Amino acid sequence: MSLVDELLADFSPSPSPSQSRSASPEPPPTASDQQLIDNVASNGVLAELDSTARLLSQLNPLLDQIDTYTENPDSVSGNVEDNPEYKLLVEVNDLASDITNEVASLHKYIAEKYRPRFPELESLVLNPVEYAKTVKVIGNDISTIKDKQNELAEFLQAAIIMVLAVSALTSSSRPLTDEEFLAANESSELLLFLDSAKRKITQYVSTKLSVFAPNTAALVGSQTAAQLFGAAGGLNGLLKLPACNMPSLGAKRNQTNIGLGNTGIRQQGFLYFCPIIQSTPIDLRRQALRILSGKVALSTRVDLAHTALDGSQGFKMKQEVEDKLEKLGIPPSNKGPKALPAPDDKPSKKRGGKRIRKYKQQFAMTDLRKAQNRMKFGEQDGDYID
Repeated sequence: MSLVDELLADFSPSPSPSQSRSASPEPPPTASDQQLIDNVASNGVLAELDSTARLLSQLNPLLDQIDTYTENPDSVSGNVEDNPEYKLLVEVNDLASDITNEVASLHKYIAEKYRPRFPELESLVLNPVEYAKTVKVIGNDISTIKDKQNELAEFLQAAIIMVLAVSALTSSSRPLTDEEFLAANESSELLLFLDSAKRKITQYVSTKLSVFAPNTAALVGSQTAAQLFGAAGGLNGLLKLPACNMPSLGAKRNQTNIGLGNTGIRQQGFLYFCPIIQSTPIDLRRQALRILSGKVALSTRVDLAHTALDGSQGFKMKQEVEDKLEKLGIPPSNKGPKALPAPDDKPSKKRGGKRIRKYKQQFAMTDLRKAQNRMKFGEQDGDYID
């Protein structure tokens, strides 16, 4: 039996539980995670990652405030903009995009440190979080992938694990030094901590938007509403923004006509990727964006006025948008074939003028032809016989 057949025999009987386990949310960062970050900082890995160190200094106090407000929720009264929890909501929402960018940079850093040990891993596991988890499970000995398939199956598919095992046997690599392995391992822990913090922030923002902006959240969804508030600077910022400028919030500046696909829409921002727009046919998305932007402007005013706290106005607006889009998508009625008008063989009328008179002179009878056709009165023409 060949090596590949042996690996197939090992991996095929056990079904991969990655789909069922990946659907369950992971626990948020705990006190042990904070102690882990402190150990990473003391080991000197953050000295090479200045942006990560600055982000962690901003992130840790905000996570503590989120825990405080989660354990002791306060009732919303008065002006929403003056509520300290609302200010925290806007601040952590702005920080979520910074966490995404920092996760991408940490992924590049881990790949650079771990590439001498397993260069094929970077092309086989593309997700940054899965890459960091794989590095922590495999460690500095890639020959133990087959023995650690149960741990890898928690976040990777069985086919990918099999390819990793085969690639590890044929990989031309070297073991990492203690410094390289320590940097790769600790930076992986940092990436996983940032990912768990981002999921915690997303969950917190999604739950609190139903309190601070119930109608807007009911209209476009909690995630899209949080992104719009973060880009506009809260309810007041979104209120001052014209409806025609809302689709451009979150759009990439370097987007060109080549990257637009077959949509023909340049303003592909946060609002473009909400469920209502994505479920609309491509040829109607431009109109759907215009309709939905106007409704978001109205729902923002409703939320700022503290009316319809149960989100009833938002659900009503959503139903109106869906009804309009459904009506736009109805094809026109077939009225049957229509008979063509009877053809008119009359010569077309030409207006008089110098140009048309000159045109008629080209086809007029000459004087010689007129003389040939003239007949003398009282004279009999001769008979011509061939």
